Amino acid sequence: MQNSYSKIKNKENIITFLYFIFLILILIVFGYTPTNDGDGYIEFADVCISQGEPYPCTPLIKGHPFVWNIGAINIVAFIKWIFNSIYPLLIIYCLLKALSALLIYKIADKLFGNKTALIAMIIFVIYPNNWGQSTTILSEIPSIFLLLLGFLCCLNNKYFTSGICFAIANWIRAISIVFIFVITLYCLYPFNKQSFRKISKLLVGYFIFILFVGLESYHRTGYFIFQSDTLWFNMANVPYETDSKPHYNEEMFPKGTIRYIDNMEDKTSIECSEIWKERCVEWLKENKLKYLSKIPARIVYMYYDDNDNISAFLDNKSKPENNYITLPYKNILNEVKNLSNVQILAVVNFILYWITVLLALAGFIMLIKKHEFSKAYIICAPVIVGTLAITLAIHGETRFKEPFMPFIMILAAFALTELLKKRKLKS
Repeated sequence: MQNSYSKIKNKENIITFLYFIFLILILIVFGYTPTNDGDGYIEFADVCISQGEPYPCTPLIKGHPFVWNIGAINIVAFIKWIFNSIYPLLIIYCLLKALSALLIYKIADKLFGNKTALIAMIIFVIYPNNWGQSTTILSEIPSIFLLLLGFLCCLNNKYFTSGICFAIANWIRAISIVFIFVITLYCLYPFNKQSFRKISKLLVGYFIFILFVGLESYHRTGYFIFQSDTLWFNMANVPYETDSKPHYNEEMFPKGTIRYIDNMEDKTSIECSEIWKERCVEWLKENKLKYLSKIPARIVYMYYDDNDNISAFLDNKSKPENNYITLPYKNILNEVKNLSNVQILAVVNFILYWITVLLALAGFIMLIKKHEFSKAYIICAPVIVGTLAITLAIHGETRFKEPFMPFIMILAAFALTELLKKRKLKS
């Protein structure tokens, strides 16, 4: 029994190493993938380097509509300041992506055992949409790595460390509040002194980092800024959006809408946020049902597909606004012969994605039938609460679900493990 477990542990470490090498090879062969957000990070990072300050610095607060992903921009600035290149960062992101696979193994092993853990890790590694992500400098890889690390720390009763991980993840991309909420509720049952200590350690770790970052920002800029602030900028789009999908390459501040602000170039991002907040709250008071009616369509749009990172394999990636994959879903069977190699990979990923989602749903049902309510909650709640939080606040881009995909994959692996057990018993 011990030898069998050791072999599985070796497989886990070998897979992590091989996956890292595989991602490095993809980076070497296909190169850097420009994105609209990535270009923005580089532009902001260059300003920070010239100013000799971290983000947010005063030139990027005044005349700019919102505070963006602070940690993501500072990571880019730090690497560019040292190496005068973003390629070392891409190598780091390859490593973090591989280590995320390892963390998925450890989380699944803690909850469901090493067989499920190995299957979950394999699903993550063979999933094509994961392969090209580390050719970009977007915020998802470091933030998801830290979210998974924080989640594992909670499962191992290291709540203070978990709180710090969640805070740093939130600094990179503001999503950690979902995990803080989910884990706080998880610790409340049954409520006793021990659960109070766990929650206290989690929140102390979380707020210590926030206090450090916020005070540093206040000392330089006069504003206590510890995370991105795009909520009201995105909410201001709702009163005039034609549907629940994101609208790219359109006028960002159309005149006659609540997003338009006179003399915006003379205002700070904090002032703009307050203006949009006031306008949005007034609109929401009169349009609650109209706003809530958009949520189902946003959820559908966010989850219907998962091909965002397949664009890494395009032949020409020079223009970030063109780095996306389109598929003729309605006529896919008739168009198969006309699909490019990249589109075929996207189709394969689409099929694997829906197999994974359906297996995850089956895994949830299996957990409920087995009365494993605690495990069902801790693995499903981040997906459910996170999805609702995102689609309540902003439109549902397909890549916004990426922090939840590891949990969907773990659920799918659990379902596969149970199905294999039943088949073994029948044979």
